[in-house]
Amino acid sequence: MHRFTVISRVWAESARRLTTHPNSPKAQGHLQIIRLYVGKAPISQTNLTASKALLSDDKNVSENKAPQVVPLAVPVILPPSLDPKEIVNVISKSVNLATTDGSISGKPKNEEVVASITSLPGFSRLIYHYMMLSKIRLTSLVVMTTMAGYAMAPAPFELSTFLLCSVGTTLVSGAANSINQVIETSFDAQMPRTKNRVLVKGHLSRLHAVGFALGASTIGVGMLYCGVNELTAFLGAANLILYTSIYTPMKRYSILNTWVGSLVGGIPPLMGWAACTGDIGVGAWILAGLLYCWQFPHFNALSWNIRPEYLKAGYKMMANSHPELCTRVSLRHTGYITALSLLAPALDVTNVWFAVESLPLNAYFAYLAWDFQQKADSKSSRKLFRFSLLHLPILMGLFLLNKKEWIFSKEKTTEETVAAIVSEEITDGELVGESKDEYLVPTIVAEVGNLGSIKAIEDNLLTNVVSVLPVTAAGKQKL
Repeated sequence: MHRFTVISRVWAESARRLTTHPNSPKAQGHLQIIRLYVGKAPISQTNLTASKALLSDDKNVSENKAPQVVPLAVPVILPPSLDPKEIVNVISKSVNLATTDGSISGKPKNEEVVASITSLPGFSRLIYHYMMLSKIRLTSLVVMTTMAGYAMAPAPFELSTFLLCSVGTTLVSGAANSINQVIETSFDAQMPRTKNRVLVKGHLSRLHAVGFALGASTIGVGMLYCGVNELTAFLGAANLILYTSIYTPMKRYSILNTWVGSLVGGIPPLMGWAACTGDIGVGAWILAGLLYCWQFPHFNALSWNIRPEYLKAGYKMMANSHPELCTRVSLRHTGYITALSLLAPALDVTNVWFAVESLPLNAYFAYLAWDFQQKADSKSSRKLFRFSLLHLPILMGLFLLNKKEWIFSKEKTTEETVAAIVSEEITDGELVGESKDEYLVPTIVAEVGNLGSIKAIEDNLLTNVVSVLPVTAAGKQKL
């Protein structure tokens, strides 16, 4: 085990000296990173006597216990007028980096020390932390399933609505994942898979994360409400509450959290469908069912290999408390996926080719789940998990390619054709002098009681028709 031969007091003293530089009486500057080469040695070799012994001609020592030099990033407040080499010299003398022969340990003699100074990342680094806080990969999956629901709906594709729905869903999903990390910060620190998250490492404060989540959720739900429709905004807000207030706390109390989490994963396609059509049709429920069932083999296979981590952090998972149920539920829901794929053409959501094309895909998925149920080992669980990552996009692609109604292939009905013709005739610019309503619904009264003959009735009717026709530009009535 090794440790740096530098203590924090030296850095503080160096920073104090730099901020009180004569050329900078107001002690003003900007934060910088200095890269230094710092000696690294075993704990037993940190004293001076051991250091000299390391530089001796003893072959046994020099071959196995030679000191190492590693680059170390040091934050300091740097006045603009200060030479970078001066910083290196001051800190090097303070920590005694030079060895007895006058060279840096591990570096050739008389080699010039070069300091690499770069500014601390600002806005771009903050954006990166926000992306990690939002669990960008999980958020991307949620947004893609929402887009799939929009694209598969039997309605016209509007780019503006599609983009507003996608951006709004991204913000809502990012807010939900941020709140999830705020609640589980202390538990994430206990799991190797999550110990490097931004809140655990202290890159962002929990208060900062809460502020980001509130802002993102407000803007996201508002965008869905004002730019898309009320139903989509309601589904987005409901999913946010379900994920943060029910699913996240339930993970520590009951294995039913997996069912609630699967419900959260099934709502995004409903949002996309509702954004496109304004309601939730049969096809939307088929999509939501496919996403709901897919969550079980995907997550159960994932959780199987990290059971000790979940157990250490105190999470209640089927893989720990009910391993047989975990594998059995995975197999059962692959069968449900196959049934829903066969049901889609029967309900006139897709054509029959979707059932034919998806059958081999679903059959292999079910086979891997069956293998996982039989063996219940790490190898079978990894195979199931990896294939689940391929299964979902392929299944969604087949659904899209074989959906029953495409807007560009939909023929107009007789009523729509007549309405279009009438509208074109009204707006052709030839009718002047009378309102459109009066021209479309003229009042024609023909008194036929005392006219006697058919000829007299025709003449009287013609006179009434001519009296209500509009006058053309030439001043004559148009008959």
